[in-house]
Amino acid sequence: MNFKKTALLLAMAGVTAVPMAAQADMYASARIGLVNTDTDGGLNDMQIQSMASRFGIKSETDLGNGMTGFGQYEWDVDFDNGKSFDFDGDGEDDASTDASIKMRKRLVGLKGDFGSVTLGQTYHTFYNFVVGPNDNPWWGSGYAMVAYVGRTDNAITYAGGAGDISFGATAYVVGGDADEDAIDGTEFGASFGIGDMTLGLGIKDSEAQDDAIIGLALTGIGLGSANLGLGLQTQDEDTSFLFDVGIGNAYVHYEQIDLDAADATPSMLTLGYTQSLGRNTTAWYEFQNNDGDDAGTDSTVIRAILKYDIE
Repeated sequence: MNFKKTALLLAMAGVTAVPMAAQADMYASARIGLVNTDTDGGLNDMQIQSMASRFGIKSETDLGNGMTGFGQYEWDVDFDNGKSFDFDGDGEDDASTDASIKMRKRLVGLKGDFGSVTLGQTYHTFYNFVVGPNDNPWWGSGYAMVAYVGRTDNAITYAGGAGDISFGATAYVVGGDADEDAIDGTEFGASFGIGDMTLGLGIKDSEAQDDAIIGLALTGIGLGSANLGLGLQTQDEDTSFLFDVGIGNAYVHYEQIDLDAADATPSMLTLGYTQSLGRNTTAWYEFQNNDGDDAGTDSTVIRAILKYDIE
């Protein structure tokens, strides 16, 4: 084992249990490249930046009786992107990236014949069944969805299955509420096969929203050499849909949302290509156009990123 590498990772993570590190898998992924952003607010900026570079540590242990314990920590290390932007061209900074290490995942759980139970910050039920199946762009998807639910915290999730059917449920326990409700939000989801296709269904509800979000994802639709996915989400009178097409290493991803209160239909189009350069080394290229339709800033972004996975 490389002692210097291990000591550095443990120091950054604040981990002192060396015996645990000896049994765990440490990993990292450096993702840095050229990004050009052009907005109708006056920004025309090109820079070399990190795109969710990360490092982490994970492990699992056979507990006997068919059960396995597991845990993972993962950090976003884009701390060198502390640059401010003047989006509307008025000479004042409107937003800036967060120059800090951020938590991506922190989870612990048990799995076995019964399925799995996971506690902490990670991808939970609504993402796994509704968002994730069509979340194929390397960057920026979710711009025009009713709810883009990625990694969330303060949750406990059960996932299981029987035959071709998979199902899951998540409960959020955030704390600090004025009321006495123990559960602050819930997610339920299921998926099943339809020939070569898979249909996923999900519902997300919480105390912070008046109406539940209902979503579906249909993937595995074969069109010759292409593979098509469709998605739909609805909440009250807001509705979004997407389609995602993969052809070899290329992909097209389109989202559009109809916002009732804003009377607008913002959309996002991404054209991308992933190129393997050899062991642990990948390049990806994306052209993304965001049409705010008076609900936000229009923008065009071009990315060329080199990714190297450190094992």
